[in-house]
Amino acid sequence: MNNDKKRLLAKVAYLYFIEDYTQAEISKELNIYRTTISRMLKQAKDLGIVSIKINDFDTDLFDLEMTLKEKFQLKNILIIPSYPKESNKSKDQRLSLAAALYLKRIIKPKDIVGFAWGSVLVGMIGQLQNPVKTEATFVPLVGGPSPSNSQYHVNGIVYDAARQFGGKSLFVDAAAVQESKYIRDGIINSQYFSDIRRLWAHLDIAFVGIGGPLTNSASRWRDLLTDEDRVLLRERQAIGDCCCTFFDRHGKILTGSLLDRTIAVPLDNLRQVPNAIGVARSLTKAPSIKALLAMGILNTLITDEETATRILEISSK
Repeated sequence: MNNDKKRLLAKVAYLYFIEDYTQAEISKELNIYRTTISRMLKQAKDLGIVSIKINDFDTDLFDLEMTLKEKFQLKNILIIPSYPKESNKSKDQRLSLAAALYLKRIIKPKDIVGFAWGSVLVGMIGQLQNPVKTEATFVPLVGGPSPSNSQYHVNGIVYDAARQFGGKSLFVDAAAVQESKYIRDGIINSQYFSDIRRLWAHLDIAFVGIGGPLTNSASRWRDLLTDEDRVLLRERQAIGDCCCTFFDRHGKILTGSLLDRTIAVPLDNLRQVPNAIGVARSLTKAPSIKALLAMGILNTLITDEETATRILEISSK
């Protein structure tokens, strides 16, 4: 390429990136077709005539986001940085804040917003300053935990979210796992539950946690499982759960007695939600998150750098 052509490319880049000309203004200034300007800007970058640097941000995180987004065909992904020697409590708090800010960014008036439950999702509420009033409806996606874990009850999450966003909330007055399918079906098909079932079918936003393997002691609801449930889940190699629904590493939902006794939105419903968002972190959960993403249940993931890196590592094996 001759020097005159390179100089013209440099001039176009200078006007666009330094002088803040629009492409239409450059076209008029240099008497070049508008469509040609776009191609020339790309060519200037390809030839190294112009380079773009983003200051004060770790673009490696953006690269990681783009790689995972493309690999799992996600609508969006948000990865927060990981810091050495940081406590798990601090990691969870920062992840909760990132999820809360994301909700504030995407929520629209009259939206129907569903929440599952867990410590990170509980931590979302109360982290926002002056959230917009949306008149949204907030609904639980699962039943409640045992009394010993009542501080993580999904009813508390949806109540606080509705209060902050100026909306309304519905509640599930039953534990996530019932003694029998008969009792569970009676609750699900009851008149009081009909509004919740209707909202589950019309969700605009769903925030869910992702549980790790059965050996993970941090779960806030698995004390509802019976010994028989645990034995069967181990035999079927359960790797994690979402909305109290277990799946294996191949992405197969583990149907059977436990699922038949569980009060939770069907995972297939989440495939149809415009914003189905998983919020989870930790190296032990990485295989569970990877399996769930591969199932196409979620279209958005909020996690941290070390977890995202591990997901990518095990995905390439």
